[in-house]
Amino acid sequence: MNVTHKRGSAAAKSWSHHLLLVAFVLGSVVTQGAAPLPPADSMERSTDLSPEVRAARARFAEAQHEQTLLSLGPYDWTVAAEAARRSVTGDGSFAEWNTALQRPVRLPGKAALDRKIGQLLAGQAAADLLVAVRSHRLVVLDSWFACLQATERARVLEQDREYLRTMTDAVSKRRRAGDLSELDEAMVAAELASATAETRARQVDAIGAARLLATRLDGAACSLVTWDAPATGDQAAWSGESSQRLGADPVMVSGELAAARAGLTADRARRDRWPDPTLGVTYGRERDGAERIGGFSFSIPLGVRRRTAESARAASAAEAALAESDAARDAFRRQWIQLESDWRRARQSWESLAEAERQQRRAAELSQRAFELGEASLSESLQLRRLALQAHLAERAAALEAWRMEAIRLEYAAVTTASGR
Repeated sequence: MNVTHKRGSAAAKSWSHHLLLVAFVLGSVVTQGAAPLPPADSMERSTDLSPEVRAARARFAEAQHEQTLLSLGPYDWTVAAEAARRSVTGDGSFAEWNTALQRPVRLPGKAALDRKIGQLLAGQAAADLLVAVRSHRLVVLDSWFACLQATERARVLEQDREYLRTMTDAVSKRRRAGDLSELDEAMVAAELASATAETRARQVDAIGAARLLATRLDGAACSLVTWDAPATGDQAAWSGESSQRLGADPVMVSGELAAARAGLTADRARRDRWPDPTLGVTYGRERDGAERIGGFSFSIPLGVRRRTAESARAASAAEAALAESDAARDAFRRQWIQLESDWRRARQSWESLAEAERQQRRAAELSQRAFELGEASLSESLQLRRLALQAHLAERAAALEAWRMEAIRLEYAAVTTASGR
């Protein structure tokens, strides 16, 4: 259907204004600011209050106490006392008593092994604490960026709806002036109704995402965040960190320490096949003190079969721990490769979508100008505007995904540095 457009100086001025508005709506970027990360104080407070982190911190304290206990050894001094009364026919009765002080003693080499096992136990607990901290922060980041995504989409759609509302008013005026057809007015009204429905739905999503975020990050509002476009820096950054930090990641450290501790525990069990002796001193008085007895005691437990079985069990546990460490290391290597791949894909996807958005926006602007000049229909202009809007939404989503992957990379880098390896 061909529609003849009547153009006057006032109408041209009005549509030039709308052309600038659509260029702003479809090409707008959030006010330039920093990386879109949660407030540091809120993140620290959330981490400190996390049940998983508190549990890991308590397990670390427990491991430190266990290290002290292993250093002190499993044995304590034992004091024994006995009192009796002896009755002798023809001699009468006598008060008698005796005491003993005794303690098991670790054989040479066992104490050193216990100290090493304690050190490994505390080191593993420290690595596990770092893993718990990172895991919590990554979960918070997922909620944070989900909130940003929902809020940004609602913001862009709201701007688009406001533009369509202004456009609808202008089309209605031109329709009454006879410059546009009734079909044009109906099309733009339908476009506004669709945009309103979509905007309201996305605003509900944004509210829900913000409420979910509040359960993990109290006092932080993602709607107030301003952020820059992702940097197009060195794509080899992650690879450089991979070679240096993969082995120092606390997940890898924890597995290695667990395997080493299991090996030392097996060695300790083998040494226990020679049981620790119990040494002691005794002193007693008999016949009302007429006889005094002092002595030295030595005892050693029997049960070779049981200790042999315990040694074999510990050796099997060490084998299992080593295999589990290898499996965990391989799984984490694959996870690391996947993270690197996701990081690269997010950055490259944003760069491609940013270029596509620029081209779609330019096409929408040209179509708008063509409609103003009567060289294109309103339906064609609205269709290109919709494509430009979708391209802009895709670019915004890709930009936030690139920032999310960068935040994940920084979390891994920070925790591996904190591992002290």
